[in-house]
Amino acid sequence: MREEDKEEFISNINQNRLKMYKTAIAILKNEDDANDAIQDTLYSAYKNYENLKEKAYFSTWVIRILINKCYDIINKNKKIAYIDDSITENTTGTEDNYEIENSLEWVLKQIDKDLKDIVVLYYYDELSVTEISNILGIPQGTVKSRLARAREQIGKIIKKEEGEFNG
Repeated sequence: MREEDKEEFISNINQNRLKMYKTAIAILKNEDDANDAIQDTLYSAYKNYENLKEKAYFSTWVIRILINKCYDIINKNKKIAYIDDSITENTTGTEDNYEIENSLEWVLKQIDKDLKDIVVLYYYDELSVTEISNILGIPQGTVKSRLARAREQIGKIIKKEEGEFNG
C-alpha cells in the first residue's frame, strides 16, 4: 500500500472508530467480542483497502465489514455458553445508566434480527436511510419500512412491559 493510502486509511478509521465501536457493542453486547470484531474488521479493511473503488464510501464499506464480522462471532459463540459479567456486575456505580442499558439491550433482543440491524445503524450510529441502504444492500424503501416496523414492535414491547408493571 502506498504511503498516502496508509495515511488516508488511518484518517478514515479515526473518523469512524466511535461508530464502529457503537455498532459492535450494540450487536455483540460484549466488550471482548466487540474488540475482536473491530480488530478483524481493521485487518480485513486494511488488506482490501486498495480494492475499494470509491473512497467516499469508506464508512459504509467498513461498517458492512464490521457487521459481517460481528455475526461471524455470534455464530461462533452459539456453540459456547458463557455468563456475561456485565449482567451480573455494575462496576460503574451508576445504577440508572446500568438499568437503562440493560432495558435497551433487552428490547433489542425482542425484535427481529433484520429490524435490529436497522435500529442499531439508525439510532446508535446515526446513519441516514441512504447510508443504511448502501451498507445492507437493500432499497431505501425497505430500510424505511423496516424502521417503521421496528418502532411498532418496540412500542408494543414497551406498552406490554408497562402493563405488567402497572397491572
